[in-house]
Amino acid sequence: MDERRALAWALRAMVALAALVGLTFGWRYASGPAEPDGPPSVRVLKLLPGTFMWADAPADARYLPAGLAAADAERLKLLLLRGEDGVLRAFYLPRSGGQVGLPGGASPASPGLPCRDVAPDFGRADIACRQAAPGFEFALRHRWALDGSSLTPGTPALAAVHGREVDGDWVFEPAVPGR
Repeated sequence: MDERRALAWALRAMVALAALVGLTFGWRYASGPAEPDGPPSVRVLKLLPGTFMWADAPADARYLPAGLAAADAERLKLLLLRGEDGVLRAFYLPRSGGQVGLPGGASPASPGLPCRDVAPDFGRADIACRQAAPGFEFALRHRWALDGSSLTPGTPALAAVHGREVDGDWVFEPAVPGR
């Protein structure tokens, strides 16, 4: 009988240990993914010289331009471009109805001008609306240099995204220090 009791006790101990392990992993799974440490980032490792990509704005208001709240992040899109010189730059552009537009003012918070295709042209060394939305053909006049400075009189410079490249990631920095 003693051997039978020892086996029953060992079986109960293994079941209790399995239940404890199951509860621990179940609790971690149910709580969702861990919060990333540090500021938000965008992976740019494969962004070669003379190419660009679009990314979503960070949902944390600390990394958005002054005057914008976290809810405003969905109204912005990031243009990340690597010039022929290898320097990575990032700019905020307005987004409306899922499409990227041209800045309508000096602040990225201002509504944008509709455009069907905003893109940099590395041969012309500019950023511009390549195909205007119907009724907004004047959007084709606005042009910026690849560094974000205006090439068109009366057009404000593009709003730069505060950040830097670190180990293949564009790492955001707070737009307003101490915010």
